[in-house]
Amino acid sequence: MSRLPLLSSTRQQRAVGRNLALDLVAAVGVGVTAALVTTLLPTIARRGGLEPIGLAALAAAPFVANLLGAFAGRVGPGSPRQLALIRAVGAASLLLLVVFSVPPVLIAVTFAFWLSLALSGPFYLRLWGSMYPARIRGRLVGIAGSVRAAAAALAALAGGVIADQFGGLTAVAAAGIVGLACAVAYTGLRAPTAPPLIRFSARDPIRAPRDRPVLSRIAVAQGFYGGGLIAAAPLYAIVNVDRLDLSLSDVGIIGIMTAGATTVFFLIFGAVADRFGPLVAMRIGSTLGLLALIAYALAPDVRVLWVAAVGAGAASASIDVGIAAAVSDHTTIESRAAAMAGWNAITGARGIVAAFTMSVLLQVGIVDVTSGLLLCAVVSGIGVVLYARASLVPVDAAAAIAPAPIADPSRVGRAVGSLRSAVSR
Repeated sequence: MSRLPLLSSTRQQRAVGRNLALDLVAAVGVGVTAALVTTLLPTIARRGGLEPIGLAALAAAPFVANLLGAFAGRVGPGSPRQLALIRAVGAASLLLLVVFSVPPVLIAVTFAFWLSLALSGPFYLRLWGSMYPARIRGRLVGIAGSVRAAAAALAALAGGVIADQFGGLTAVAAAGIVGLACAVAYTGLRAPTAPPLIRFSARDPIRAPRDRPVLSRIAVAQGFYGGGLIAAAPLYAIVNVDRLDLSLSDVGIIGIMTAGATTVFFLIFGAVADRFGPLVAMRIGSTLGLLALIAYALAPDVRVLWVAAVGAGAASASIDVGIAAAVSDHTTIESRAAAMAGWNAITGARGIVAAFTMSVLLQVGIVDVTSGLLLCAVVSGIGVVLYARASLVPVDAAAAIAPAPIADPSRVGRAVGSLRSAVSR
């Protein structure tokens, strides 16, 4: 009699360990492919002669994908096999760059990669929640995030070396092979109970954040802060190539430092969000992100970019953890997927506009790279101020307007599923 609970516990531990091992393999694939797409591809495109408006299209690709992610409730995967298929197709699309390297194909491949993540995120959220007990999810956030960021750091290093020896597009295609192989791991994921297949229309995700005052305030602050960073992103490649004439290895080192900082600060800001609330993490991180943007605008050499990379990596970790924690705190499990899809759709619409705005001003000669980046810093600074002035709804008031949350001892634990869908950001 007494052995039955022990055997049941042992079987559960083995199932969790098996799922976690497969999950981490899949996380490596996402980290490797995302690192090469975000770190090397814009610089490769610029060296190939892509104009600022084309770089803006590259920067806008993940946000267009996020916007279309609002339809994930209709066309997203409904099983681990379908999840693996969608993400494998996204990674495999990078292989096309070996054959076709013209700018339209490069932009289309980038969009296909981010779309695979945006459409599969909501189902992965529910699958994750079904696979792991609530009491350990908080620790798994740090493990998964650290593994993904560490893989991104190693990929940035190896990608830079491969790019200098064999060409940048070869390095990106190699990352696609790694991502394709790792995506197979999703097929082995098993949940004790099948995650509920909740379908939602494209209208539901847009309504979800709007109906929650806390999320609305955070969305406004992130609209300015993130908008400035997004507008600046196409200009980074111009700084790397035109101002500093960096090699792809140099760019790879910057990617390593960014990913390394994300690895460390993911755990730090997870603890901060747990203890002091998500807004504290976001206030600290957004300040670091603003300083990193200013450093990039004024950088006279690559050493300043190293410091900026650390600040940017820390800021990215804080915003990812903070947004996911805030969404999880103010939604029920049933509505969480739609709420996160809605958040992604809203940020996607903002990102499309922001990505093109500064590049158009640069293209027509209204601003140069330095003044453009400083103007982006002003916009992001407004967001930092709004974060500093924002406050969460008091606990009593929140209890009066929000549904009772599912019992879960950790805020970051409740955030884990949502965080996994924010990887395209």
